[in-house]
Amino acid sequence: MWLKLIPWLVFLHILSALTFFLAHGTSIAMAFKIRSETDFARIRAMLDLSASTIMVMFISFLAMGLTGLAMPFILKLWGKGWIWASIVLMVIVVVQMGLMNEKRYKILRKLVGLPYMQGSKEFPAEPPASQVNVEAHLKKMKVTDLVIVSYGIPIVVLWLMVFKPF
Repeated sequence: MWLKLIPWLVFLHILSALTFFLAHGTSIAMAFKIRSETDFARIRAMLDLSASTIMVMFISFLAMGLTGLAMPFILKLWGKGWIWASIVLMVIVVVQMGLMNEKRYKILRKLVGLPYMQGSKEFPAEPPASQVNVEAHLKKMKVTDLVIVSYGIPIVVLWLMVFKPF
């Protein structure tokens, strides 16, 4: 009986992955563009646009995770190494992306005078920092690690799911 759910779970897993990457696309585009921006109004607009898709991103990531965890139970795959490797890699992605967000975009929101968060605590907007401070922060924001974590690791997870090497 449970095996009849597998096509639906696969469909929902792939749909949620596509939705996640679509919703997260605004943040990725912002990450590449914002580093060369100096106008505070444009920086604020990019940060707000990125933040506007967070709920869809989180819901789709949760759906992707739940469907991805349900299928090994039904198919009795918990003894396969590729399942565990995929889970570990996705946990690394979540942790690393959270750390990058804390060190980059939450600080940048504060620097340009937007409401911001420290950890999970929300704070109201403060007067913006100087142009020099904002530009210094933007210069520190490299995208290499962002690409490795947000694109490279999911590629490895996709490879593991498709080819099931171990």
